Amino acid sequence: MDRNYWDSLADCYQEDLLEIAREDRAGALSEELSALGGPGIQVADLGCGPGSLLPLLTRHFGNVIAVDYAPQLLERARQRCRSRKVSYACHDLSRGRKLPFKVEVVCCINALIDPDQGKRLGMLRSLRSALLKSGVAVIVVPAFESVFHVYHTLRNIRERSGFPEGLSAVEAERLLASEVLSFSDGIVRVGGVSTKYWMREELIGFLGEQDLRVRRIRRVEYPWSEEIENPPRWLEGARPWDWLVVCES
Repeated sequence: MDRNYWDSLADCYQEDLLEIAREDRAGALSEELSALGGPGIQVADLGCGPGSLLPLLTRHFGNVIAVDYAPQLLERARQRCRSRKVSYACHDLSRGRKLPFKVEVVCCINALIDPDQGKRLGMLRSLRSALLKSGVAVIVVPAFESVFHVYHTLRNIRERSGFPEGLSAVEAERLLASEVLSFSDGIVRVGGVSTKYWMREELIGFLGEQDLRVRRIRRVEYPWSEEIENPPRWLEGARPWDWLVVCES
Protein backbone atom coordinates (compact mmCIF):
# COMPACT_ATOMS: atom_id res chain seq x y z
CA MET A 1 0.00 0.00 0.00
CA ASP A 2 1.42 3.36 -1.00
CA ARG A 3 0.60 7.05 -0.92
CA ASN A 4 -0.98 7.03 -4.39
CA TYR A 5 -3.28 4.16 -3.42
CA TRP A 6 -4.62 5.95 -0.35
CA ASP A 7 -4.92 9.24 -2.21
CA SER A 8 -7.00 7.45 -4.84
CA LEU A 9 -9.48 6.42 -2.15
CA ALA A 10 -10.09 9.95 -0.91
CA ASP A 11 -13.34 10.51 -2.84
CA CYS A 12 -14.92 7.14 -2.02
CA TYR A 13 -13.37 6.19 1.32
CA GLN A 14 -16.62 6.23 3.27
CA GLU A 15 -18.31 3.92 0.78
CA ASP A 16 -15.42 1.56 0.08
CA LEU A 17 -13.81 1.09 3.49
CA LEU A 18 -15.36 0.26 6.82
CA GLU A 19 -15.28 3.27 9.12
CA ILE A 20 -15.20 1.98 12.67
CA ALA A 21 -16.44 5.24 14.20
CA ARG A 22 -19.61 4.93 12.14
CA GLU A 23 -20.25 1.18 12.35
CA ASP A 24 -19.30 0.45 15.99
CA ARG A 25 -22.79 -0.64 17.03
CA ALA A 26 -22.07 -1.17 20.73
CA GLY A 27 -20.07 2.04 21.06
CA ALA A 28 -16.95 0.33 22.42
CA LEU A 29 -14.55 2.83 20.85
CA SER A 30 -16.58 5.85 21.93
CA GLU A 31 -16.75 4.46 25.46
CA GLU A 32 -12.97 4.08 25.71
CA LEU A 33 -12.26 7.54 24.30
CA SER A 34 -14.80 9.18 26.57
CA ALA A 35 -13.13 7.62 29.62
CA LEU A 36 -9.70 8.87 28.53
CA GLY A 37 -10.72 12.36 27.45
CA GLY A 38 -10.93 15.73 29.14
CA PRO A 39 -10.70 19.44 28.27
CA GLY A 40 -6.97 19.62 29.01
CA ILE A 41 -5.92 16.37 27.36
CA GLN A 42 -4.30 16.13 23.93
CA VAL A 43 -4.86 13.22 21.56
CA ALA A 44 -3.20 12.26 18.27
CA ASP A 45 -5.03 10.34 15.55
CA LEU A 46 -2.27 8.46 13.71
CA GLY A 47 -3.38 7.34 10.25
CA CYS A 48 -6.46 9.55 10.44
CA GLY A 49 -7.50 8.94 6.82
CA PRO A 50 -10.45 11.16 5.82
CA GLY A 51 -11.11 12.10 9.46
CA SER A 52 -13.95 9.80 10.43
CA LEU A 53 -12.77 9.75 14.04
CA LEU A 54 -12.17 13.49 14.40
CA PRO A 55 -15.72 14.57 15.39
CA LEU A 56 -15.61 12.02 18.21
CA LEU A 57 -12.16 13.15 19.33
CA THR A 58 -13.05 16.85 19.35
CA ARG A 59 -16.04 15.98 21.53
CA HIS A 60 -13.90 14.33 24.20
CA PHE A 61 -10.47 16.01 24.05
CA GLY A 62 -9.08 19.51 24.34
CA ASN A 63 -6.72 19.35 21.35
CA VAL A 64 -6.39 16.90 18.47
CA ILE A 65 -3.45 16.24 16.13
CA ALA A 66 -4.51 14.43 12.95
CA VAL A 67 -1.69 12.64 11.14
CA ASP A 68 -1.62 10.86 7.78
CA TYR A 69 0.81 10.51 4.91
CA ALA A 70 -1.74 10.82 2.09
CA PRO A 71 -2.27 14.56 1.36
CA GLN A 72 -5.66 14.11 -0.30
CA LEU A 73 -6.98 12.18 2.69
CA LEU A 74 -5.72 14.93 5.00
CA GLU A 75 -7.55 17.48 2.87
CA ARG A 76 -10.75 15.44 3.16
CA ALA A 77 -10.23 15.33 6.91
CA ARG A 78 -9.90 19.15 7.00
CA GLN A 79 -13.14 19.51 5.05
CA ARG A 80 -14.91 17.03 7.27
CA CYS A 81 -13.85 18.53 10.59
CA ARG A 82 -13.27 22.28 10.71
CA SER A 83 -12.93 22.46 14.49
CA ARG A 84 -10.24 24.82 15.76
CA LYS A 85 -9.23 22.07 18.15
CA VAL A 86 -7.67 20.09 15.30
CA SER A 87 -4.24 20.56 13.72
CA TYR A 88 -3.04 18.49 10.77
CA ALA A 89 0.36 16.97 9.99
CA CYS A 90 1.73 14.88 7.14
CA HIS A 91 4.10 12.11 8.26
CA ASP A 92 5.01 8.70 6.89
CA LEU A 93 4.62 6.72 10.09
CA SER A 94 5.93 3.50 8.53
CA ARG A 95 9.48 4.87 8.60
CA GLY A 96 9.50 4.70 12.38
CA ARG A 97 10.77 8.23 12.85
CA LYS A 98 10.26 10.12 16.09
CA LEU A 99 7.22 12.38 15.87
CA PRO A 100 7.64 16.09 16.76
CA PHE A 101 5.01 16.09 19.51
CA LYS A 102 4.00 14.33 22.71
CA VAL A 103 0.43 13.65 23.79
CA GLU A 104 -1.41 11.88 26.58
CA VAL A 105 -3.48 9.68 24.24
CA VAL A 106 -2.74 8.20 20.82
CA CYS A 107 -5.34 6.59 18.55
CA CYS A 108 -4.34 4.20 15.78
CA ILE A 109 -7.54 2.94 14.17
CA ASN A 110 -7.09 0.26 11.50
CA ALA A 111 -3.75 1.74 10.45
CA LEU A 112 -1.50 -1.20 11.43
CA ILE A 113 -2.60 -3.13 8.35
CA ASP A 114 0.33 -3.02 5.94
CA PRO A 115 1.42 -6.55 4.91
CA ASP A 116 5.04 -5.47 5.37
CA GLN A 117 6.07 -6.30 8.94
CA GLY A 118 8.83 -3.68 8.85
CA LYS A 119 6.35 -0.92 8.05
CA ARG A 120 4.02 -2.05 10.82
CA LEU A 121 6.91 -2.02 13.26
CA GLY A 122 7.87 1.47 12.05
CA MET A 123 4.34 2.72 12.66
CA LEU A 124 4.33 1.34 16.17
CA ARG A 125 7.70 2.95 16.92
CA SER A 126 6.37 6.30 15.69
CA LEU A 127 3.30 5.79 17.86
CA ARG A 128 5.47 4.99 20.86
CA SER A 129 7.54 8.16 20.29
CA ALA A 130 4.42 10.35 20.49
CA LEU A 131 3.29 9.08 23.89
CA LEU A 132 4.06 10.97 27.06
CA LYS A 133 5.26 8.94 30.01
CA SER A 134 2.30 6.88 31.27
CA GLY A 135 0.45 7.80 28.08
CA VAL A 136 -2.29 5.58 26.66
CA ALA A 137 -2.73 4.18 23.15
CA VAL A 138 -6.06 3.05 21.72
CA ILE A 139 -5.43 0.67 18.84
CA VAL A 140 -7.96 -1.05 16.56
CA VAL A 141 -6.95 -3.72 14.05
CA PRO A 142 -8.81 -6.25 11.86
CA ALA A 143 -9.35 -9.57 13.66
CA PHE A 144 -8.04 -12.66 11.86
CA GLU A 145 -10.37 -14.85 13.92
CA SER A 146 -13.33 -12.90 12.55
CA VAL A 147 -12.49 -13.99 8.99
CA PHE A 148 -13.09 -17.63 9.93
CA HIS A 149 -16.19 -16.70 11.91
CA VAL A 150 -17.66 -15.10 8.79
CA TYR A 151 -17.00 -18.17 6.65
CA HIS A 152 -18.42 -20.48 9.30
CA THR A 153 -21.54 -18.32 9.39
CA LEU A 154 -21.88 -18.37 5.60
CA ARG A 155 -21.82 -22.17 5.69
CA ASN A 156 -24.42 -22.16 8.45
CA ILE A 157 -26.69 -19.92 6.37
CA ARG A 158 -26.57 -22.32 3.41
CA GLU A 159 -27.02 -25.43 5.56
CA ARG A 160 -29.89 -23.99 7.58
CA SER A 161 -31.95 -22.33 4.90
CA GLY A 162 -30.31 -22.79 1.52
CA PHE A 163 -30.00 -19.02 1.11
CA PRO A 164 -27.91 -18.13 -1.95
CA GLU A 165 -26.00 -15.68 0.26
CA GLY A 166 -24.54 -18.67 2.06
CA LEU A 167 -21.78 -21.04 0.96
CA SER A 168 -21.43 -24.78 0.62
CA ALA A 169 -18.45 -26.44 2.28
CA VAL A 170 -16.63 -26.67 -1.05
CA GLU A 171 -17.33 -23.03 -1.91
CA ALA A 172 -16.21 -21.86 1.53
CA GLU A 173 -12.91 -23.73 1.30
CA ARG A 174 -12.22 -22.41 -2.20
CA LEU A 175 -13.05 -18.78 -1.40
CA LEU A 176 -11.21 -18.83 1.91
CA ALA A 177 -8.09 -20.16 0.21
CA SER A 178 -8.26 -17.39 -2.39
CA GLU A 179 -8.90 -14.63 0.16
CA VAL A 180 -6.33 -15.58 2.81
CA LEU A 181 -2.98 -15.06 1.11
CA SER A 182 -0.95 -16.20 4.13
CA PHE A 183 -2.33 -18.07 7.12
CA SER A 184 0.92 -17.84 9.09
CA ASP A 185 1.26 -14.07 8.56
CA GLY A 186 -2.46 -13.25 8.67
CA ILE A 187 -2.50 -11.57 5.26
CA VAL A 188 -5.96 -11.27 3.71
CA ARG A 189 -6.98 -9.85 0.34
CA VAL A 190 -9.50 -7.03 0.93
CA GLY A 191 -10.83 -5.25 -2.16
CA GLY A 192 -7.83 -6.51 -4.07
CA VAL A 193 -5.37 -5.14 -1.48
CA SER A 194 -3.19 -7.33 0.76
CA THR A 195 -4.09 -6.44 4.35
CA LYS A 196 -2.70 -7.54 7.70
CA TYR A 197 -5.21 -9.17 10.08
CA TRP A 198 -4.30 -9.89 13.70
CA MET A 199 -4.91 -12.70 16.15
CA ARG A 200 -5.56 -11.65 19.74
CA GLU A 201 -2.44 -13.20 21.29
CA GLU A 202 -0.26 -12.10 18.38
CA LEU A 203 -1.33 -8.50 18.88
CA ILE A 204 -0.68 -8.57 22.61
CA GLY A 205 2.79 -9.99 22.03
CA PHE A 206 3.63 -7.48 19.30
CA LEU A 207 2.68 -4.55 21.52
CA GLY A 208 4.60 -5.97 24.47
CA GLU A 209 7.77 -6.13 22.37
CA GLN A 210 7.50 -2.35 22.00
CA ASP A 211 7.03 -1.83 25.75
CA LEU A 212 3.31 -1.21 25.48
CA ARG A 213 1.45 -2.95 28.29
CA VAL A 214 -2.09 -4.05 27.46
CA ARG A 215 -4.70 -2.83 29.92
CA ARG A 216 -7.60 -4.55 28.17
CA ILE A 217 -8.63 -5.94 24.84
CA ARG A 218 -12.19 -6.09 23.56
CA ARG A 219 -14.19 -6.44 20.38
CA VAL A 220 -15.54 -3.70 18.16
CA GLU A 221 -18.44 -5.42 16.43
CA TYR A 222 -19.91 -4.23 13.15
CA PRO A 223 -23.06 -5.23 11.22
CA TRP A 224 -23.37 -8.46 9.27
CA SER A 225 -24.33 -6.37 6.25
CA GLU A 226 -20.66 -5.33 6.02
CA GLU A 227 -19.73 -8.94 5.22
CA ILE A 228 -22.88 -10.60 3.86
CA GLU A 229 -25.26 -9.23 1.26
CA ASN A 230 -28.84 -9.44 2.52
CA PRO A 231 -28.09 -11.35 5.76
CA PRO A 232 -31.09 -13.38 7.00
CA ARG A 233 -33.12 -11.86 9.84
CA TRP A 234 -32.58 -14.89 12.05
CA LEU A 235 -28.81 -14.42 12.06
CA GLU A 236 -27.80 -14.10 15.70
CA GLY A 237 -24.74 -14.46 17.87
CA ALA A 238 -21.45 -12.61 17.63
CA ARG A 239 -21.11 -10.21 14.73
CA PRO A 240 -17.89 -9.72 12.75
CA TRP A 241 -15.39 -7.74 14.78
CA ASP A 242 -12.08 -5.91 15.01
CA TRP A 243 -9.80 -6.02 18.04
CA LEU A 244 -9.66 -2.90 20.22
CA VAL A 245 -6.68 -2.67 22.56
CA VAL A 246 -6.05 -0.10 25.27
CA CYS A 247 -2.39 -0.11 26.25
CA GLU A 248 0.03 2.13 28.12
CA SER A 249 3.67 3.08 27.88
